[in-house]
Amino acid sequence: MTTNMKSKQLKVLLNDFELLSQTVLLQLQLSAKLLQDSTIESLQEEAESNELIIDRLEIKIREEVVYSIFQFTPKAADLRRIITYQDTTTNLERIGDMLLNIIHYSKETNLHLSEFAEERKQISKMFQYVDEMLRNAIISFTNEDSSLAYGVIEEDDKVDKLFHDVSRFTQTSFSGKALTEDEVRNIININAIAHNLERIGDSATNISEATIYLTEGRDIRHGNKK
Repeated sequence: MTTNMKSKQLKVLLNDFELLSQTVLLQLQLSAKLLQDSTIESLQEEAESNELIIDRLEIKIREEVVYSIFQFTPKAADLRRIITYQDTTTNLERIGDMLLNIIHYSKETNLHLSEFAEERKQISKMFQYVDEMLRNAIISFTNEDSSLAYGVIEEDDKVDKLFHDVSRFTQTSFSGKALTEDEVRNIININAIAHNLERIGDSATNISEATIYLTEGRDIRHGNKK
């Protein structure tokens, strides 16, 4: 494969990655809106359509990665770039799945009840942190900015803490109380939403680690920071 053909193929990968990233970020916005009001059918339909787009783009990028490796046997930097496209795409697809989980849980969750006021604040903060982490992770990868990637990784502790706060608060607040069916459902769903948000934070961290691998050639996963 000629250099020109290789450049064009890498451009295809970049364009598809950007489209996938934009769709996932849109899905994140929709999930936050639907958590506030899950009765908006047009947003529900848009979210389901976005999930199909995310899945199809993930498959397309995976096929393009295989094609790129097969066609021009990339070396060093080009190979790292292609591998990280696969890694980041996989994480974005997983984020899409987790966001759809949140949207489905939202249909049977009422965060506006007074007894869940604290959980509502914590979930809202988790959305804010996760949104910033994901955006910065995508920017760091697109711009090959390892400094921004390290910043995303450091932010993950805040999301983890909020997840544990939600779990602990629901346990202590309702311990020993007679609960209605709606309250039990709310508690289960709120913890499930928080868990999915925590996993999105982990995936944003994974994307940032892929950026560091791309820019520095260092694999810092699994605590391997040396």
